[in-house]
Amino acid sequence: MDDLIVSGHQVQTQTVAPVEPFRITTNAPHQMNDPNMTPGRKKLQKWLGHVLRIVITDGRVLVGFFNCTDRDANIVLSMCAEYLVEGQEPRLLGNVMVPGKHIVSLSIDDINAHQTASASATAQVQESGSS
Repeated sequence: MDDLIVSGHQVQTQTVAPVEPFRITTNAPHQMNDPNMTPGRKKLQKWLGHVLRIVITDGRVLVGFFNCTDRDANIVLSMCAEYLVEGQEPRLLGNVMVPGKHIVSLSIDDINAHQTASASATAQVQESGSS
């Protein structure tokens, strides 16, 4: 301990031991190649930020961006939309936590695949119309 003099008074200072920083797990590229990470965790990290389509036990379909999950398979979606019946307008919900016990199925809703498929279908329709 060092002594410090402040305004004519002697004050003792104490040295504080450094505290281990809080660890945050992200999908940062430097963590994607971590040899200690399980294949399932690697797959979940690749899905972060992608659009998930979740069917729950009462038949509703929730579509939103995958933010996180936990050990109980609860899933958090952002910018989530709820579809009661296919073909109807969705109800916008915002941020949603879906309990794992209510998830029937989930899938990655690949927007690029839909855009590619619709673009090729449009091209086929245009080609058949011009011939």
